[in-house]
Amino acid sequence: MAKLLENRVAIVTGAARGVGLAIASRFHDEGAFVMLADADEDSVMAEAREMDPDGTRVAGFRCDPMQRLDINNLMAATLDAFDHIDILVNAVSVEAPGEPLDLDEAAFDKALDVNVKSAFLLTQLFARHVIRRVEERDGEPFPCSVINVSAVSGERSRPDRFLLSMSMAGLDQLTRGFAVSLAGWGIRVNGIAPGSVAGRFIGKGDPEIRKTLVARTPMGRLGETMEVGGVAVMLASELASYITGQILTVDGGRSIYERPLDSPTE
Repeated sequence: MAKLLENRVAIVTGAARGVGLAIASRFHDEGAFVMLADADEDSVMAEAREMDPDGTRVAGFRCDPMQRLDINNLMAATLDAFDHIDILVNAVSVEAPGEPLDLDEAAFDKALDVNVKSAFLLTQLFARHVIRRVEERDGEPFPCSVINVSAVSGERSRPDRFLLSMSMAGLDQLTRGFAVSLAGWGIRVNGIAPGSVAGRFIGKGDPEIRKTLVARTPMGRLGETMEVGGVAVMLASELASYITGQILTVDGGRSIYERPLDSPTE
């Protein structure tokens, strides 16, 4: 049985751990060549070696998402390693906790640079690469995809997570804007908004927070990063060939669940 991403080439940022690593692993399992990128050089290189000891299908690259030169070099390194790029996953993110009046300009800039600007710059570079390839094929498009990993908090407002909510909402709108702009070139751009996923923005293992989240989730459990990875595989594959500009929520139903009141109110 053919694998869903056989011989496709993907870049995944934020790939040293968590959702980014899970997406990269699922892509590799489905036959893709994968460039893992992260600012944590030791971790990302170790994960790349563990995923593919021979180093023929997976590579690692240190990329600080706040540095334009690193972003440019990531694209160049991927092309050097694998010749072309078919899929881009922007999964790098920072939480940036704090209420609006307590945050300083540096925290604001970092949240936007990491969560939004890095995706903007990489998507531009990726799109220009794809467009050149399409032009070389006399205008014939080929399957290619961008996936931006945001969060369900992009649709809500919590004072103590102001920068996360704001930047993820911006990333979702970036997804929609690029989807419209690039559709004519055959480039699909979609988003995944995880929520209640173990280890991602939910208290770093605090048992009380986990207990509260499980109680608020209709499926009665936290999600796993590999489940987000499975959604990414679908969006990157031809199973999603007519899907673009969409943000898929992966949260076990929590965002649509209105809990019953404990007692009647007037």
